Amino acid sequence: MMKPRDRESILVDSTFSSGTVRSRITVSKDLRKYFKHFEFWSRYDAEIFANSSILNIPVLSIVLPLAWVTGADVHVRELDRGFAKSAEAVHRDYKRMYPKLPFRTKLVAHRLVDNKYESKSDVALLFSGGLDSTYSLFSNIARKPRLVMIFGTWDIPLSNAPLQERLEKEYSAFAKREKLTLNIIRTNAMELLNLQRLDHRFGRLQEKILRCYWEGIGYMLCHIGQAAPLSIGRFDRLLVATGAIPVPQYPYPPDWIGRSSDDRIGWANIDVECHGDMFRHEKVFLLKEFLLAHRSKLRVCLNTGWSREISNCSKCHKCLLTMISLVAAGIDPVTCGFRMDQSTFSRTLRMICNTDAKFMALLWKPLQQAIPDVITLNDCKARRFFEWFKTTDLDSVGRRDRSILSNLYHKSPYLIARTWAWYRSRRLARYEEVTSEMDSNRG
Repeated sequence: MMKPRDRESILVDSTFSSGTVRSRITVSKDLRKYFKHFEFWSRYDAEIFANSSILNIPVLSIVLPLAWVTGADVHVRELDRGFAKSAEAVHRDYKRMYPKLPFRTKLVAHRLVDNKYESKSDVALLFSGGLDSTYSLFSNIARKPRLVMIFGTWDIPLSNAPLQERLEKEYSAFAKREKLTLNIIRTNAMELLNLQRLDHRFGRLQEKILRCYWEGIGYMLCHIGQAAPLSIGRFDRLLVATGAIPVPQYPYPPDWIGRSSDDRIGWANIDVECHGDMFRHEKVFLLKEFLLAHRSKLRVCLNTGWSREISNCSKCHKCLLTMISLVAAGIDPVTCGFRMDQSTFSRTLRMICNTDAKFMALLWKPLQQAIPDVITLNDCKARRFFEWFKTTDLDSVGRRDRSILSNLYHKSPYLIARTWAWYRSRRLARYEEVTSEMDSNRG
């Protein structure tokens, strides 16, 4: 194995056996704090025909964002030339998005390989069961896309075997009903990185709305890269459902995926295509007939990774926004995998009042404008909420900006920030418990 040459460098080398890509990661001393361990693997449920230049893509898709945040160089023995070019394009676009990050990274491939495989005009879709990927499936159902699910990321931890078994059974049945092929990839990507440290560093170096490393820069490329070995001989186009909103100030970077032939992302003869730049409530309205026919439930939440049974916490910002959109579209959220009780609408009201001005303009205001003038609801709490929501000046009820405590968290040394975050999480958990009891008693 090669040794790191510079003060900050990452070296990767991959092998394949028994359906599993295994990669050894060697890092310089200053970068060790960002890793929990240095053995990466990604396991596939189908035969893999890729060579070393393709097998290195899954691990590079994880370490490259880390390198961009830290300014480290990345070394690899062999790499597909198309992916190397794509990585440079992604690098440039993220640099424009996050100008305060170092982005001094050099991707050094000691051998670039021009891969050409027999082209099959088939399509695959990175599928999670969430609103975005369900909408992308619905929009491309005539193309019969291959569904590719990834276990081992944020919302489906490897340690929760019961959840994986339930989801595999549920979505295998769904794919069979829709006459689609389903592949499941298992990876230890989320167990590899120290995300608390990366969140802290990422937050200190940029002032965008998102201060979470995984959402802000890590997740998209990671998911795309895991599909690379599976793609060879199976499909030549990979659809990625985006959660991006079609307004210039939105923090997600949707523009670097497959927007032009010069800066496309891909490898060999495979292209990646972004799909679904629109507001979440617009996707809900367009999916109305699909959801009312009970063809699919929605799994939108990232907070239920340790649960064995539920797919949505029905309490977080993402869940509540989706649930309110469903009610506005005339769809019962319970039939889509959510839980509604007496506290749902009061919880949503509190969530809106605790939303800062930027997110209010991006998420809640567009939904407010889409609410019909007349909504017929039997539930009195729902009716009162929508009457309030439709007529209220949301700028006057939301927070002006991120809290002072949030800014102090990112400016504090990591050990102090981590202790404060732990204490705050305990306080918030207790607050949720008390307010839930109060809402239930009122009901």
